[in-house]
Amino acid sequence: MSDHFVLKGGIGTIDAERDIFLEDYFWETQVFNDLTCFDEDDFSFTKRVIVGRTGSGKTALLKKINSLTNMKSVSIEAESMIFEHIKNNVFINSLIENDIDIRIFYKSLWLHVLLIKVIELSFPKDNLLKSLQALVFEKNKLATEYVETFGDNFFNDNIISEITNKMQRELSATFGGDVASIKASVGGKQNAEFTEKIQSQTSRYVNTELLTKQKQVIKALIDGNRDKRRKYIISIDDLDRSWLNENSIRYDFINALLDAFRELINIKNTKVLISIRTDILKGVYKNKLRQEEKDVSLISHVEWRREEIVDLLDKRISFIIERQYTNKGVNFEDLFGFTVAGKQAKEYILERTMLRPRDAIEFVNICLSKVSGDVARLNYSVVLEAEENFYSSRKSALCSEWYSLYPNLRTYLDALSVFENNTINNEVLLNKKEELCEILLKSENLDDDEVINKCMASDFNDILNIWFICGVIGRNKIEDIIIYSNHQKMELDITDFNKNFRIHPLFFRN
Repeated sequence: MSDHFVLKGGIGTIDAERDIFLEDYFWETQVFNDLTCFDEDDFSFTKRVIVGRTGSGKTALLKKINSLTNMKSVSIEAESMIFEHIKNNVFINSLIENDIDIRIFYKSLWLHVLLIKVIELSFPKDNLLKSLQALVFEKNKLATEYVETFGDNFFNDNIISEITNKMQRELSATFGGDVASIKASVGGKQNAEFTEKIQSQTSRYVNTELLTKQKQVIKALIDGNRDKRRKYIISIDDLDRSWLNENSIRYDFINALLDAFRELINIKNTKVLISIRTDILKGVYKNKLRQEEKDVSLISHVEWRREEIVDLLDKRISFIIERQYTNKGVNFEDLFGFTVAGKQAKEYILERTMLRPRDAIEFVNICLSKVSGDVARLNYSVVLEAEENFYSSRKSALCSEWYSLYPNLRTYLDALSVFENNTINNEVLLNKKEELCEILLKSENLDDDEVINKCMASDFNDILNIWFICGVIGRNKIEDIIIYSNHQKMELDITDFNKNFRIHPLFFRN
Protein backbone atom coordinates (compact mmCIF):
# COMPACT_ATOMS: atom_id res chain seq x y z
CA MET A 1 0.00 0.00 0.00
CA SER A 2 2.88 2.39 0.78
CA ASP A 3 4.02 2.22 -2.88
CA HIS A 4 0.90 4.01 -4.06
CA PHE A 5 1.16 7.30 -2.21
CA VAL A 6 3.73 10.10 -2.12
CA LEU A 7 2.78 12.71 0.49
CA LYS A 8 5.42 15.38 -0.04
CA GLY A 9 3.58 17.81 2.21
CA GLY A 10 3.41 15.29 5.05
CA ILE A 11 0.35 14.85 7.26
CA GLY A 12 0.13 18.40 8.57
CA THR A 13 2.37 20.84 10.39
CA ILE A 14 3.55 20.18 13.93
CA ASP A 15 2.42 23.67 14.99
CA ALA A 16 -1.34 24.03 15.37
CA GLU A 17 -1.17 27.77 14.69
CA ARG A 18 -0.09 27.12 11.09
CA ASP A 19 -2.06 23.94 10.37
CA ILE A 20 -4.73 24.98 7.86
CA PHE A 21 -6.40 21.56 7.93
CA LEU A 22 -6.56 21.16 11.72
CA GLU A 23 -10.35 21.55 11.67
CA ASP A 24 -10.66 18.64 9.22
CA TYR A 25 -8.68 16.04 11.15
CA PHE A 26 -8.87 17.25 14.75
CA TRP A 27 -9.21 14.33 17.16
CA GLU A 28 -11.62 15.01 20.04
CA THR A 29 -10.46 13.61 23.38
CA GLN A 30 -11.98 13.67 26.86
CA VAL A 31 -9.96 16.81 27.62
CA PHE A 32 -11.77 18.60 24.78
CA ASN A 33 -15.12 17.51 26.24
CA ASP A 34 -14.09 18.65 29.73
CA LEU A 35 -13.04 22.10 28.58
CA THR A 36 -16.24 22.70 26.60
CA CYS A 37 -18.54 21.53 29.41
CA PHE A 38 -20.80 24.26 30.82
CA ASP A 39 -22.99 21.94 32.92
CA GLU A 40 -22.57 23.05 36.54
CA ASP A 41 -23.56 19.60 37.80
CA ASP A 42 -20.78 17.90 35.82
CA PHE A 43 -17.33 17.48 37.39
CA SER A 44 -15.86 18.79 34.11
CA PHE A 45 -17.41 22.22 34.61
CA THR A 46 -14.47 23.43 36.73
CA LYS A 47 -11.80 22.35 34.20
CA ARG A 48 -10.11 25.53 32.93
CA VAL A 49 -6.31 25.08 33.04
CA ILE A 50 -4.80 23.04 30.18
CA VAL A 51 -1.50 21.53 31.31
CA GLY A 52 0.77 19.45 29.12
CA ARG A 53 4.24 18.92 27.76
CA THR A 54 5.50 20.66 24.63
CA GLY A 55 3.76 19.12 21.62
CA SER A 56 0.91 17.55 23.56
CA GLY A 57 -1.75 19.52 21.67
CA LYS A 58 -2.65 22.40 24.00
CA THR A 59 -2.75 25.02 21.25
CA ALA A 60 -4.69 22.69 18.95
CA LEU A 61 -7.33 22.30 21.66
CA LEU A 62 -7.75 26.06 22.07
CA LYS A 63 -7.78 26.65 18.32
CA LYS A 64 -10.53 24.06 17.90
CA ILE A 65 -12.55 25.40 20.84
CA ASN A 66 -12.26 28.97 19.59
CA SER A 67 -13.68 27.86 16.23
CA LEU A 68 -16.86 26.34 17.70
CA THR A 69 -19.96 28.05 16.37
CA ASN A 70 -22.06 27.43 19.48
CA MET A 71 -19.69 29.48 21.62
CA LYS A 72 -18.40 33.02 21.40
CA SER A 73 -14.69 33.28 22.08
CA VAL A 74 -11.87 35.78 22.41
CA SER A 75 -8.13 35.45 23.11
CA ILE A 76 -5.81 37.45 25.35
CA GLU A 77 -2.21 38.13 24.32
CA ALA A 78 -0.48 38.27 27.68
CA GLU A 79 2.75 39.75 26.37
CA SER A 80 1.32 42.77 24.60
CA MET A 81 -1.48 43.50 27.06
CA ILE A 82 0.32 43.22 30.39
CA PHE A 83 3.82 41.81 30.41
CA GLU A 84 5.49 44.41 28.19
CA HIS A 85 4.07 47.16 30.39
CA ILE A 86 5.33 45.55 33.61
CA LYS A 87 8.75 44.86 32.14
CA ASN A 88 9.26 48.43 30.89
CA ASN A 89 7.61 50.48 33.65
CA VAL A 90 10.19 52.39 35.71
CA PHE A 91 8.00 52.67 38.81
CA ILE A 92 7.11 48.96 38.83
CA ASN A 93 10.75 47.99 38.40
CA SER A 94 11.72 50.34 41.21
CA LEU A 95 9.34 48.50 43.54
CA ILE A 96 10.71 45.12 42.42
CA GLU A 97 14.33 46.21 42.82
CA ASN A 98 13.57 47.42 46.33
CA ASP A 99 12.12 44.04 47.32
CA ILE A 100 8.48 45.15 47.41
CA ASP A 101 6.15 42.20 46.81
CA ILE A 102 3.68 43.36 44.13
CA ARG A 103 2.16 40.00 43.17
CA ILE A 104 -1.19 41.33 44.36
CA PHE A 105 -0.83 44.16 41.83
CA TYR A 106 -0.18 41.69 39.00
CA LYS A 107 -3.40 39.97 40.01
CA SER A 108 -5.34 43.24 39.77
CA LEU A 109 -3.97 43.92 36.29
CA TRP A 110 -4.94 40.43 35.14
CA LEU A 111 -8.37 40.85 36.68
CA HIS A 112 -9.04 44.06 34.77
CA VAL A 113 -7.93 42.53 31.47
CA LEU A 114 -10.20 39.53 32.10
CA LEU A 115 -13.08 41.85 33.00
CA ILE A 116 -12.64 43.71 29.72
CA LYS A 117 -13.04 40.46 27.79
CA VAL A 118 -16.07 39.31 29.78
CA ILE A 119 -17.80 42.63 29.17
CA GLU A 120 -16.84 42.67 25.47
CA LEU A 121 -18.39 39.22 25.06
CA SER A 122 -21.52 40.08 27.03
CA PHE A 123 -22.52 43.46 25.59
CA PRO A 124 -22.74 45.17 22.17
CA LYS A 125 -19.26 46.44 21.23
CA ASP A 126 -20.44 49.89 20.19
CA ASN A 127 -21.85 50.62 23.65
CA LEU A 128 -19.59 48.88 26.16
CA LEU A 129 -19.04 51.70 28.66
CA LYS A 130 -22.71 52.74 28.73
CA SER A 131 -23.75 49.11 29.18
CA LEU A 132 -21.34 48.71 32.08
CA GLN A 133 -22.44 51.98 33.66
CA ALA A 134 -26.09 50.93 33.42
CA LEU A 135 -25.21 47.63 35.08
CA VAL A 136 -23.48 49.12 38.15
CA PHE A 137 -24.69 52.72 38.66
CA GLU A 138 -26.94 53.20 41.70
CA LYS A 139 -26.77 49.46 42.40
CA ASN A 140 -23.21 48.87 43.55
CA LYS A 141 -21.28 51.77 45.05
CA LEU A 142 -17.77 50.28 44.88
CA ALA A 143 -18.24 48.99 41.34
CA THR A 144 -19.53 52.43 40.32
CA GLU A 145 -16.46 54.11 41.83
CA TYR A 146 -14.15 51.78 39.89
CA VAL A 147 -15.93 52.40 36.57
CA GLU A 148 -15.93 56.17 37.16
CA THR A 149 -12.23 56.18 38.07
CA PHE A 150 -11.10 54.40 34.91
CA GLY A 151 -14.05 55.04 32.63
CA ASP A 152 -12.19 57.09 30.02
CA ASN A 153 -9.67 54.32 29.37
CA PHE A 154 -11.54 51.27 30.70
CA PHE A 155 -11.60 49.43 27.34
CA ASN A 156 -8.65 50.87 25.43
CA ASP A 157 -4.94 50.08 25.22
CA ASN A 158 -4.04 52.73 27.80
CA ILE A 159 -5.82 51.11 30.75
CA ILE A 160 -2.83 49.18 32.16
CA SER A 161 -0.73 52.35 32.10
CA GLU A 162 -3.59 54.33 33.65
CA ILE A 163 -4.00 51.86 36.55
CA THR A 164 -0.23 51.84 37.17
CA ASN A 165 0.14 55.62 36.94
CA LYS A 166 -2.70 56.22 39.37
CA MET A 167 -1.12 53.83 41.88
CA GLN A 168 2.24 55.57 41.41
CA ARG A 169 0.70 59.00 42.08
CA GLU A 170 -1.11 57.80 45.20
CA LEU A 171 1.87 55.93 46.65
CA SER A 172 4.41 58.64 45.81
CA ALA A 173 2.24 61.17 47.64
CA THR A 174 2.11 58.83 50.65
CA PHE A 175 5.87 58.18 50.60
CA GLY A 176 6.71 61.82 49.98
CA GLY A 177 8.79 61.13 46.88
CA ASP A 178 10.41 58.48 44.71
CA VAL A 179 10.87 55.04 46.31
CA ALA A 180 14.50 54.54 45.29
CA SER A 181 15.70 58.02 46.21
CA ILE A 182 14.05 57.91 49.65
CA LYS A 183 15.52 54.49 50.41
CA ALA A 184 18.95 55.67 49.31
CA SER A 185 18.83 58.52 51.83
CA VAL A 186 18.18 56.30 54.84
CA GLY A 187 19.94 53.20 56.09
CA GLY A 188 19.91 50.32 58.53
CA LYS A 189 16.82 49.98 60.67
CA GLN A 190 15.17 53.04 59.09
CA ASN A 191 15.58 51.52 55.66
CA ALA A 192 13.92 48.28 56.79
CA GLU A 193 11.08 50.22 58.40
CA PHE A 194 10.61 52.26 55.24
CA THR A 195 10.48 49.10 53.12
CA GLU A 196 7.83 47.67 55.43
CA LYS A 197 5.84 50.90 55.13
CA ILE A 198 6.00 50.82 51.32
CA GLN A 199 4.91 47.17 51.33
CA SER A 200 2.01 47.91 53.63
CA GLN A 201 0.83 50.94 51.68
CA THR A 202 1.16 49.15 48.34
CA SER A 203 -0.88 46.16 49.53
CA ARG A 204 -3.48 48.42 51.14
CA TYR A 205 -3.89 50.48 47.98
CA VAL A 206 -4.24 47.50 45.67
CA ASN A 207 -6.71 45.79 47.98
CA THR A 208 -8.98 48.78 48.64
CA GLU A 209 -8.77 50.70 45.34
CA LEU A 210 -8.42 47.84 42.87
CA LEU A 211 -9.21 44.27 43.94
CA THR A 212 -12.16 45.00 46.22
CA LYS A 213 -13.82 47.20 43.60
CA GLN A 214 -13.00 44.81 40.74
CA LYS A 215 -14.70 42.01 42.67
CA GLN A 216 -17.79 44.19 42.97
CA VAL A 217 -17.83 44.67 39.19
CA ILE A 218 -17.70 40.87 38.89
CA LYS A 219 -20.59 40.59 41.37
CA ALA A 220 -22.60 43.01 39.24
CA LEU A 221 -21.89 40.91 36.17
CA ILE A 222 -23.00 37.75 37.99
CA ASP A 223 -26.19 39.41 39.31
CA GLY A 224 -26.97 40.87 35.89
CA ASN A 225 -26.38 37.63 33.97
CA ARG A 226 -29.84 36.53 32.87
CA ASP A 227 -28.98 34.57 29.74
CA LYS A 228 -27.35 31.35 30.92
CA ARG A 229 -27.73 29.73 27.49
CA ARG A 230 -25.00 31.81 25.88
CA LYS A 231 -21.48 30.38 26.25
CA TYR A 232 -18.31 32.43 26.26
CA ILE A 233 -14.65 31.36 26.09
CA ILE A 234 -11.66 33.55 26.99
CA SER A 235 -8.37 31.85 26.12
CA ILE A 236 -4.75 32.59 27.06
CA ASP A 237 -2.12 30.57 25.20
CA ASP A 238 1.23 32.36 25.08
CA LEU A 239 2.55 31.61 28.57
CA ASP A 240 5.38 29.38 27.32
CA ARG A 241 6.85 31.83 24.84
CA SER A 242 10.48 32.94 24.97
CA TRP A 243 9.55 36.44 26.17
CA LEU A 244 8.54 34.96 29.53
CA ASN A 245 10.96 32.07 30.04
CA GLU A 246 14.00 34.05 31.15
CA ASN A 247 12.30 36.84 33.09
CA SER A 248 12.70 36.86 36.86
CA ILE A 249 9.02 37.63 37.51
CA ARG A 250 7.67 34.85 35.26
CA TYR A 251 6.38 32.65 38.07
CA ASP A 252 4.85 35.57 39.99
CA PHE A 253 3.17 36.72 36.78
CA ILE A 254 1.62 33.31 36.05
CA ASN A 255 0.70 32.71 39.68
CA ALA A 256 -1.19 36.03 39.65
CA LEU A 257 -3.16 34.89 36.60
CA LEU A 258 -4.05 31.60 38.29
CA ASP A 259 -5.32 33.63 41.26
CA ALA A 260 -7.18 36.19 39.16
CA PHE A 261 -9.15 33.90 36.87
CA ARG A 262 -10.63 32.01 39.85
CA GLU A 263 -12.54 35.19 40.72
CA LEU A 264 -14.60 34.73 37.53
CA ILE A 265 -15.64 31.10 38.03
CA ASN A 266 -19.07 32.10 39.34
CA ILE A 267 -19.89 33.76 36.01
CA LYS A 268 -21.41 30.46 34.92
CA ASN A 269 -21.64 31.07 31.19
CA THR A 270 -17.99 32.15 30.85
CA LYS A 271 -14.89 29.98 30.94
CA VAL A 272 -11.36 31.38 31.07
CA LEU A 273 -9.12 28.71 29.54
CA ILE A 274 -5.41 28.94 30.32
CA SER A 275 -2.84 26.84 28.48
CA ILE A 276 0.38 26.27 30.38
CA ARG A 277 3.35 24.00 29.90
CA THR A 278 4.03 21.32 32.54
CA ASP A 279 7.51 22.57 33.40
CA ILE A 280 6.32 26.15 33.90
CA LEU A 281 3.53 25.13 36.28
CA LYS A 282 6.05 22.91 38.07
CA GLY A 283 8.23 26.01 38.50
CA VAL A 284 5.31 27.92 40.06
CA TYR A 285 4.78 25.14 42.60
CA LYS A 286 8.51 24.67 43.16
CA ASN A 287 8.78 28.35 44.15
CA LYS A 288 6.09 27.71 46.76
CA LEU A 289 3.78 30.37 45.33
CA ARG A 290 0.65 28.25 45.67
CA GLN A 291 -0.61 24.90 46.92
CA GLU A 292 -0.80 22.33 44.15
CA GLU A 293 -3.75 20.44 45.61
CA LYS A 294 -5.96 23.56 45.44
CA ASP A 295 -5.66 23.60 41.64
CA VAL A 296 -6.47 19.93 41.03
CA SER A 297 -10.16 20.46 40.22
CA LEU A 298 -9.29 23.19 37.69
CA ILE A 299 -6.65 21.32 35.68
CA SER A 300 -7.05 19.17 32.58
CA HIS A 301 -3.85 17.25 31.92
CA VAL A 302 -3.22 16.64 28.22
CA GLU A 303 -1.82 13.12 28.01
CA TRP A 304 -2.33 10.55 25.26
CA ARG A 305 -2.73 6.80 25.15
CA ARG A 306 -1.08 4.81 22.38
CA GLU A 307 -4.40 4.01 20.68
CA GLU A 308 -5.35 7.71 20.68
CA ILE A 309 -2.12 8.62 18.87
CA VAL A 310 -2.86 5.88 16.31
CA ASP A 311 -6.39 7.21 15.85
CA LEU A 312 -5.03 10.73 15.38
CA LEU A 313 -2.52 9.56 12.75
CA ASP A 314 -5.19 7.46 11.01
CA LYS A 315 -7.49 10.47 10.74
CA ARG A 316 -4.77 12.74 9.38
CA ILE A 317 -3.45 10.19 6.87
CA SER A 318 -6.95 9.27 5.70
CA PHE A 319 -7.86 12.93 5.17
CA ILE A 320 -4.65 13.87 3.32
CA ILE A 321 -4.72 10.83 1.01
CA GLU A 322 -8.40 11.21 0.21
CA ARG A 323 -7.78 14.90 -0.54
CA GLN A 324 -4.78 14.19 -2.82
CA TYR A 325 -5.70 10.83 -4.37
CA THR A 326 -9.45 10.38 -3.59
CA ASN A 327 -8.64 6.96 -2.06
CA LYS A 328 -10.67 6.36 1.10
CA GLY A 329 -9.87 4.40 4.23
CA VAL A 330 -6.06 4.46 4.07
CA ASN A 331 -4.53 4.56 7.55
CA PHE A 332 -1.23 4.67 9.43
CA GLU A 333 -0.65 0.92 9.29
CA ASP A 334 -1.36 0.84 5.56
CA LEU A 335 1.45 3.30 4.89
CA PHE A 336 3.89 1.61 7.25
CA GLY A 337 3.04 -2.03 6.59
CA PHE A 338 6.54 -3.43 7.00
CA THR A 339 8.94 -4.34 9.81
CA VAL A 340 11.84 -2.40 11.32
CA ALA A 341 14.39 -4.21 13.52
CA GLY A 342 11.97 -7.09 14.00
CA LYS A 343 8.97 -4.91 14.90
CA GLN A 344 6.03 -3.60 12.97
CA ALA A 345 7.00 -0.13 11.68
CA LYS A 346 3.94 1.35 13.38
CA GLU A 347 5.08 0.07 16.79
CA TYR A 348 8.69 1.04 16.14
CA ILE A 349 7.67 4.63 15.42
CA LEU A 350 5.27 4.91 18.37
CA GLU A 351 7.88 3.56 20.81
CA ARG A 352 10.22 6.37 19.82
CA THR A 353 7.72 9.13 20.44
CA MET A 354 6.78 10.29 23.92
CA LEU A 355 3.14 9.69 23.01
CA ARG A 356 2.53 13.28 22.05
CA PRO A 357 0.89 14.34 18.78
CA ARG A 358 3.79 16.58 17.74
CA ASP A 359 6.29 13.73 18.15
CA ALA A 360 4.23 11.29 16.09
CA ILE A 361 3.40 13.80 13.35
CA GLU A 362 7.02 14.95 13.09
CA PHE A 363 8.43 11.40 12.88
CA VAL A 364 5.92 10.42 10.17
CA ASN A 365 6.56 13.67 8.27
CA ILE A 366 10.32 13.08 8.31
CA CYS A 367 9.75 9.59 6.92
CA LEU A 368 7.48 10.92 4.19
CA SER A 369 9.92 13.70 3.29
CA LYS A 370 12.49 11.06 2.36
CA VAL A 371 10.19 9.44 -0.20
CA SER A 372 10.25 10.96 -3.69
CA GLY A 373 8.05 9.15 -6.19
CA ASP A 374 9.87 6.51 -8.24
CA VAL A 375 13.20 7.09 -6.52
CA ALA A 376 12.24 5.62 -3.14
CA ARG A 377 9.46 3.90 -1.21
CA LEU A 378 8.61 3.81 2.47
CA ASN A 379 10.64 0.97 3.98
CA TYR A 380 12.70 0.08 7.04
CA SER A 381 15.79 2.04 5.90
CA VAL A 382 13.69 5.20 5.47
CA VAL A 383 12.40 4.86 9.04
CA LEU A 384 15.89 4.26 10.47
CA GLU A 385 17.30 7.26 8.64
CA ALA A 386 14.35 9.41 9.74
CA GLU A 387 14.92 8.31 13.33
CA GLU A 388 18.31 10.01 13.37
CA ASN A 389 16.80 13.34 12.29
CA PHE A 390 13.92 12.89 14.70
CA TYR A 391 16.27 12.17 17.61
CA SER A 392 18.24 15.37 17.02
CA SER A 393 15.06 17.41 16.81
CA ARG A 394 13.51 15.91 19.96
CA LYS A 395 16.71 16.28 21.96
CA SER A 396 16.92 19.98 21.14
CA ALA A 397 13.21 20.42 21.91
CA LEU A 398 13.61 18.77 25.31
CA CYS A 399 16.56 20.99 26.21
CA SER A 400 14.57 24.06 25.23
CA GLU A 401 11.45 22.91 27.07
CA TRP A 402 13.22 22.33 30.39
CA TYR A 403 15.93 25.01 30.14
CA SER A 404 14.51 27.28 32.84
CA LEU A 405 14.66 24.44 35.39
CA TYR A 406 17.62 22.42 34.07
CA PRO A 407 20.01 24.60 32.03
CA ASN A 408 22.54 21.74 31.78
CA LEU A 409 20.01 19.21 30.50
CA ARG A 410 21.84 18.68 27.19
CA THR A 411 24.85 17.37 29.10
CA TYR A 412 22.60 15.17 31.27
CA LEU A 413 21.15 13.66 28.09
CA ASP A 414 24.62 13.20 26.58
CA ALA A 415 25.56 11.20 29.68
CA LEU A 416 23.07 8.48 28.70
CA SER A 417 25.51 7.49 25.98
CA VAL A 418 27.80 5.75 28.49
CA PHE A 419 25.36 2.87 29.01
CA GLU A 420 25.75 -0.23 26.82
CA ASN A 421 22.45 -1.66 28.08
CA ASN A 422 19.12 0.10 28.24
CA THR A 423 18.61 -0.87 31.90
CA ILE A 424 19.95 1.48 34.60
CA ASN A 425 20.18 0.95 38.36
CA ASN A 426 22.45 2.04 41.19
CA GLU A 427 24.98 -0.71 40.52
CA VAL A 428 25.25 0.26 36.85
CA LEU A 429 25.58 3.94 37.76
CA LEU A 430 28.42 3.22 40.19
CA ASN A 431 30.21 1.12 37.60
CA LYS A 432 29.85 3.89 35.03
CA LYS A 433 30.54 6.78 37.42
CA GLU A 434 33.89 7.74 35.90
CA GLU A 435 32.57 7.87 32.32
CA LEU A 436 29.35 9.54 33.44
CA CYS A 437 31.14 12.29 35.35
CA GLU A 438 33.60 12.84 32.53
CA ILE A 439 30.70 13.89 30.29
CA LEU A 440 28.87 15.85 33.01
CA LEU A 441 32.00 17.89 33.78
CA LYS A 442 31.78 19.34 30.27
CA SER A 443 28.72 21.36 31.37
CA GLU A 444 28.92 25.14 31.13
CA ASN A 445 27.66 26.02 34.63
CA LEU A 446 29.53 23.58 36.86
CA ASP A 447 29.81 25.80 39.93
CA ASP A 448 26.05 26.12 40.33
CA ASP A 449 25.09 22.56 39.40
CA GLU A 450 24.28 20.47 42.48
CA VAL A 451 23.20 17.56 40.29
CA ILE A 452 26.73 17.14 38.92
CA ASN A 453 28.30 17.72 42.33
CA LYS A 454 26.18 14.92 43.77
CA CYS A 455 27.10 12.57 40.92
CA MET A 456 30.76 13.24 41.71
CA ALA A 457 29.96 12.11 45.27
CA SER A 458 28.25 8.93 43.96
CA ASP A 459 24.76 10.26 44.70
CA PHE A 460 22.77 9.70 41.48
CA ASN A 461 19.26 10.33 42.78
CA ASP A 462 18.94 13.84 41.36
CA ILE A 463 20.05 12.97 37.84
CA LEU A 464 17.80 9.89 37.83
CA ASN A 465 14.90 12.10 38.87
CA ILE A 466 15.59 14.66 36.13
CA TRP A 467 15.91 11.94 33.49
CA PHE A 468 12.57 10.57 34.71
CA ILE A 469 10.81 13.97 34.81
CA CYS A 470 11.93 14.75 31.25
CA GLY A 471 10.77 11.34 30.02
CA VAL A 472 14.08 9.86 28.85
CA ILE A 473 13.95 7.01 31.38
CA GLY A 474 11.04 5.08 32.82
CA ARG A 475 10.59 3.03 35.99
CA ASN A 476 10.75 -0.68 35.11
CA LYS A 477 7.67 -1.98 36.95
CA ILE A 478 7.74 -5.45 35.42
CA GLU A 479 9.27 -6.79 32.20
CA ASP A 480 6.65 -5.38 29.82
CA ILE A 481 5.49 -2.36 31.86
CA ILE A 482 7.57 0.82 31.94
CA ILE A 483 6.20 3.73 33.98
CA TYR A 484 7.13 7.11 32.48
CA SER A 485 6.52 10.49 34.10
CA ASN A 486 2.88 11.61 34.04
CA HIS A 487 0.70 14.08 35.92
CA GLN A 488 -0.01 11.51 38.66
CA LYS A 489 3.66 10.64 39.08
CA MET A 490 5.77 13.52 37.80
CA GLU A 491 8.81 12.71 39.93
CA LEU A 492 10.45 9.71 41.49
CA ASP A 493 9.63 8.78 45.06
CA ILE A 494 12.32 7.94 47.59
CA THR A 495 11.29 4.28 47.28
CA ASP A 496 12.03 4.28 43.52
CA PHE A 497 15.73 5.03 43.46
CA ASN A 498 16.90 1.51 44.23
CA LYS A 499 14.81 0.03 41.40
CA ASN A 500 15.55 -0.65 37.72
CA PHE A 501 14.98 1.99 35.03
CA ARG A 502 14.74 1.64 31.27
CA ILE A 503 16.16 4.21 28.86
CA HIS A 504 13.54 5.49 26.41
CA PRO A 505 14.05 3.77 23.01
CA LEU A 506 14.74 7.06 21.25
CA PHE A 507 17.50 7.97 23.71
CA PHE A 508 19.17 4.55 23.91
CA ARG A 509 21.77 5.05 21.21
CA ASN A 510 23.88 1.87 21.43
